[in-house]
Amino acid sequence: MSETQPRTETRRLSSAEWLIIALGSALLFTTTVNAKPLQSANDRSRWCTVWSLVERNTFQIDEIDAKPGWATIDKVRYKDHFYSTKPPLLSVAVAGVYKGLKSVFGLDLLKQTDVTCQSILLIVNWLPLTIAYVLLARILAKSTENLTARLLANATFCFGTLVPSYATTLNNHSVTAVFLVLCLAPTIRILSGSGVIKRNFLFAGFWAALVPCHELPGALFGAALFVMLARKDFSLTAKYFVPAALVPLAAYFATIYWCAGTWKPFYLSYGTEFYEYEFEGIQSYWMSPRGMDQSLDGPLAYFFHCVFGHHGIFSLSPVFLLIGVSLATKSKWKDSPVASVIWLGLGLSVAVLGFYLTRTDNYNYGGNTFGLRWMIWLVPFWVLALVPAFESLSEKRSGLAIVLVLLGISTYSSLSAASNPWTASWLFHQMSDRGWIDYSDPKPEFPFKRKLHTWFAELPDGAPGAFVEFTSTGNTVRLSDRRPETIRLVNLGRLAEGEKTLQKIRFEFNTGRSDASILEVAIDVTSFNAGRKLNEFVVSFESDSGLTLSDVISILRGVPVERPYNPGVTRHVRTKLRQDAFSCQRAATQVEQARISDQRRIRYRSDLWLTPEIPFGTIQFELTETDVATGEQFSMTRFIVTDFSAKAP
Repeated sequence: MSETQPRTETRRLSSAEWLIIALGSALLFTTTVNAKPLQSANDRSRWCTVWSLVERNTFQIDEIDAKPGWATIDKVRYKDHFYSTKPPLLSVAVAGVYKGLKSVFGLDLLKQTDVTCQSILLIVNWLPLTIAYVLLARILAKSTENLTARLLANATFCFGTLVPSYATTLNNHSVTAVFLVLCLAPTIRILSGSGVIKRNFLFAGFWAALVPCHELPGALFGAALFVMLARKDFSLTAKYFVPAALVPLAAYFATIYWCAGTWKPFYLSYGTEFYEYEFEGIQSYWMSPRGMDQSLDGPLAYFFHCVFGHHGIFSLSPVFLLIGVSLATKSKWKDSPVASVIWLGLGLSVAVLGFYLTRTDNYNYGGNTFGLRWMIWLVPFWVLALVPAFESLSEKRSGLAIVLVLLGISTYSSLSAASNPWTASWLFHQMSDRGWIDYSDPKPEFPFKRKLHTWFAELPDGAPGAFVEFTSTGNTVRLSDRRPETIRLVNLGRLAEGEKTLQKIRFEFNTGRSDASILEVAIDVTSFNAGRKLNEFVVSFESDSGLTLSDVISILRGVPVERPYNPGVTRHVRTKLRQDAFSCQRAATQVEQARISDQRRIRYRSDLWLTPEIPFGTIQFELTETDVATGEQFSMTRFIVTDFSAKAP
């Protein structure tokens, strides 16, 4: 930091600084209105609470969680209802914003999800962060007279960190970073000696308390700041800082008690029956976490990836490597108010990282996210800590070039995360593609232990009469030349034909209607169970509608060209047949083929939900047709079981 200018002097922001702020704000506005909402279970958890509070006047999220596109794994089962795991203070505040927008403009989270979510985020994220851009620029103006250093620091905050990236979603991390900046502004005025007045203590206390209300380790920041200000003026700290801090703390605990009738937030119950439950046959995700949530890394690997690896602070935002240069530039630090705040921030950074390194049972990097999301609130400290390095390096072209390269990479990371920060980073993908890391689940196998070529997964081996009936929903899709709304499969029994055992199955389409038809197929049981292709196990067929062998094979396969189904992960399907959901394994196949009528290249896809609990082994299948060139899905039908016979013991 410059020694020729008093560090407490207030300087007006230059036109270049205002330009960076304006560009940062405009970029955040653009990414916010273009980001798709509800992309993660994390933010869906909060949105579910917002909807429930406004629409149902409750914190219980059972109803909204059951709606397509709204389900979240970040929930607990408490007193026979689902609740978000997130502390409710932020959700209550956002619910107030939503209620206002709904009353004034008629916006509806269910009917107008995109525009409503984006409008709310502009109010709770974009506007406050724009204010934080201005306040941090003014803090930087107090710290140095070097305009180049200030411009680089401002550009880092606006473009080169994950704070604006996460601000395109509903989360606590970018919000807490804003609270920190709002707290630092009056704090530095107090520490400089130029603003030792009650107003600054009030603001510092209020914003400081909001930090731990949204990031638990931030409690250490609040305690440290109390000590720093008490040393400056104990009387004003006791009279104004403490009472102001009690306001958000009281709101925090009051909303928790309002939500659940207890003072303990749900997320502190991780590993208990609140997280690990079974409801209607479906186990909580946290009983068998997948992917990165399995906590596969040991302490050393975890530390590496937190700092320099796929979630690394310095690998994804390498501009912060220059903090090391700042630490080496001792002559520029002195005992300024900003310097003492920087030292506080660096100490907190080590403490927070250390805190999460001790949580060995939850080594998941915050989930499948871009960067260490639980360190994001500390970014304003890190930006301030860059100023001495920027001052030193900007004096030479080579040094400035190094800064710009590191800032460019950091900006690339920030922009990469802006559309959806709830996804793996570009570095994660690079390391995964090279085989350096692997957090994937074990490759699934079919429950029937063979290749599958048909949309029904098994042949009933009991007495004749076993059946399963499917009813379609959605648009109509072609099964060869047919457009069935119901399909009923009936086991006609097995018979010996030479050395082969044949199983006869009757397919009844649209039973009881004028367009009803029947197809009977004889299948070689041994070849079917061996996973051979359809033309190897379809022995004969009879049809009342003139189907050819090619038509029959296409109907049984679900797609027009031969390609076996690939096994997928376990999923659950709810039906009207029973209260408990069916545990199923997904399977899918897809092919591309030019359509004869107009030569459009079409992607035909068939998705299956397999379960051994019902005859023929499939409880649901979905057929889609998509234009390869445009991506337009112009046909989709989901067939789900609406009746079936008991399986043979």
